[in-house]
Amino acid sequence: MKELFKKNNASKWKKAYLSKKDLKTYLSKENNDNAPIIVFLDIIIKISIFIFLNLILWVKIIQLPNLKVALCTMGKQENLYIKEFINHYRKLGVDKIFIYDDNDPNTEKFKDVITKKERKYVVVYDNIKEYIHNQDEAFTSCYSENKKDFDWFIIVDIDEFLIIVNDTLKHYLSNNVFDKCDFIKINWVMPTDNNHLHYENKPLFERFKGPYEKSIYIKSIIRGNIPNLTLSYHTPISSPIRNITCNNEGRQLFYKTLDFVKIRRKVNINKAYIIHFSYMSTEEFINRLKRGYSNWLGEGIYRFLRRKIKHYFLLNKPTKKRVEYMERELNISLKEILDEKDEKYQ
Repeated sequence: MKELFKKNNASKWKKAYLSKKDLKTYLSKENNDNAPIIVFLDIIIKISIFIFLNLILWVKIIQLPNLKVALCTMGKQENLYIKEFINHYRKLGVDKIFIYDDNDPNTEKFKDVITKKERKYVVVYDNIKEYIHNQDEAFTSCYSENKKDFDWFIIVDIDEFLIIVNDTLKHYLSNNVFDKCDFIKINWVMPTDNNHLHYENKPLFERFKGPYEKSIYIKSIIRGNIPNLTLSYHTPISSPIRNITCNNEGRQLFYKTLDFVKIRRKVNINKAYIIHFSYMSTEEFINRLKRGYSNWLGEGIYRFLRRKIKHYFLLNKPTKKRVEYMERELNISLKEILDEKDEKYQ
């Protein structure tokens, strides 16, 4: 009786206790009519999981506050980099980019390379020398004229690229840790020249992949619609000092002076940082030095060159090729500068 029971019910017991894998094999061999059903169900389950996970992602995006983010910048002789700059910040989530064109008359203009499509979200102010004398005035003008239209403003140069770590820009700024913050300080990181002596027609991110050196210097993301705000090259200055300054993690920074020395020395790049392509190749570094001559006449050309070149060689090795090329192009001797005692880059 027991043997008969086992024989008659073997199929039922087998079906009841087989694993999913064994069940597929069993049905495909012993009951070919059911095999397509199993395959169909398997596909339906996988598609359902895929749709569910993507639905969660879209719900997360849809629930984000409708933040509007603007960017203010000023540039000169940087047509080679402006396209990559615009594309980077558009992908990051910036809604409007305001560019103050500081090029001299009869030279290149940013409008020459910005397309009709890009002009929908890029505004270029040219012929600014009549009313804008430096970056501080450009950034202050950009903010004061548009502060009511945007929730946040990013203040950077064209060689500075903001990176948000494992997040989107607007999701990052909507985090409640920034609810009381007026200014968010973002530290630089500095790439080396990666042994590039000359310019190459490739994106900056391809040419200079690191390593990156942390810097005490910062740029700022500023909340919109703050009254009586003056922007300087690196930091905003409110009048009176009543606004809350935070680091990239939303922690409040306390200070007593306007120069932000204490703030700048607290290097933190955990949630966000700015890659500052300050030097690029040796050729590009030299061209940028020449471009800056007129801005440093009061400091003295040699003093200006000494400071910049010293910083350059703190990040990059003074190889024979670099030194000879720089001496030839700048018509100076680097011996005195290279013989000076090293100092930590700041």
